[in-house]
Amino acid sequence: MKILAFPYAFGSANIYFEFRNTLGSRFDLQSFDYPGHGIRLGEDTITSISGLADDALKQIIGLINEPYCLMGYSMGGLVVFELYKKLKARNLPLPKHIFMLGTCEPSRKFQKGDFENYDLEGVKDILRKRNGTSEEILAEDELIELIAPGVKADSIALRDYSCDADSSIAIECGATVVRGSREKDTNKCHKEWEKYLHRSIDYHTVEGDHFFLFKEGEKMRAQISDIVSAAVN
Repeated sequence: MKILAFPYAFGSANIYFEFRNTLGSRFDLQSFDYPGHGIRLGEDTITSISGLADDALKQIIGLINEPYCLMGYSMGGLVVFELYKKLKARNLPLPKHIFMLGTCEPSRKFQKGDFENYDLEGVKDILRKRNGTSEEILAEDELIELIAPGVKADSIALRDYSCDADSSIAIECGATVVRGSREKDTNKCHKEWEKYLHRSIDYHTVEGDHFFLFKEGEKMRAQISDIVSAAVN
């Protein structure tokens, strides 16, 4: 079974490298970069979730004529949600299941800021607040300058994202949301996702913060792999 996966904000396709190995041969996990990220670093960035979903559709269109699942981490989960709606609206083959890991509900209001005009220190502050970038990396000004356009674009996309539950397209496939036990403001997440997806979902809380899949080691990757396997049985 193919799993077509999209990363969190500021991240690249290679975030799934270790998890791909954990999943084993039953699943073919293929991950994708957004413009201005990873191997697409030199491309113009996209500043809306809908635009990222349009780009995602172009990347996967040749891969969806056989059974597949969609997966997104954090912002990637919102991209997958919008991607599903675009697939359904175009009568294209739909996924067997969608997985949204560490993804806030679509009604969540994200950080506000004049991100378009942030300087290098402002970009570092964004990364520092996300708690996913070490101080060693933040000290590398040349590296931060390279990724700054993507950081600002993703911040704008999240800031401006909005979705009306009443106008959402009902999800026909299975859906799984996984959140970390130490993530903030998750008390409404389960019910809100069900409202936006117009269906019941599998909702799991696992040990860890927002980056549980990456910080908690092989045991956590195995736990998420088990959740994925059970969902598509």
